[in-house]
Amino acid sequence: MILEGNFYKTKNIIRIDDNKYNATVDIISDHPIYAGHFPGQAVVPGVCTLTIIRECLRRILGRNVTFETIKECKYLSALLPRENISLTITISLAEMPKIRAEVTRNENDQSVLKLRATIR
Repeated sequence: MILEGNFYKTKNIIRIDDNKYNATVDIISDHPIYAGHFPGQAVVPGVCTLTIIRECLRRILGRNVTFETIKECKYLSALLPRENISLTITISLAEMPKIRAEVTRNENDQSVLKLRATIR
């Protein structure tokens, strides 16, 4: 499932150091998925957030990526779709194939998700 371009837009992916990247993405608030998740009180589906991380990894590594195992996935706050919601995804590849990622809401620097996983 490729969500880039219709569920979110990538503003940039910046290499911080040899093993760390920051991706900035904007969530598209009028995507049809919100009609069913949940009507009248929409929430960005957790699986979509994981897919955004995976798609950022695909761009960083230049190949398709899947999560082999997810050791930890903590949702720290709900993502409510609204205009101008921007996220920073910090990805650490220091222990490849193990990765760490953190999703932060840019407007208030609030952590949304923390992930530890193994990719292939």
